[in-house]
Amino acid sequence: MTDQDAHLLRALQEEHGDALFAHALRLAGGDRQRAEDLVQETLLRAWRHPEALDPQRGSVRAWLFTTARNLAIDA
Repeated sequence: MTDQDAHLLRALQEEHGDALFAHALRLAGGDRQRAEDLVQETLLRAWRHPEALDPQRGSVRAWLFTTARNLAIDA
């Protein structure tokens, strides 16, 4: 992981982490461990696909929430 990657993940966590965790907690039916796993996997996907986070493509938060929802459904 490069410094730029670490910066991206840190920025995502700082800006969207609380809201993403709250969303994941609802998706997980209140299971905090599952919610943490959803957040972790969502951020991992963001790291793997930084092009999806381009603001010109849409809201970053919407992408994160949609990704978390899709992961919850797939589980």
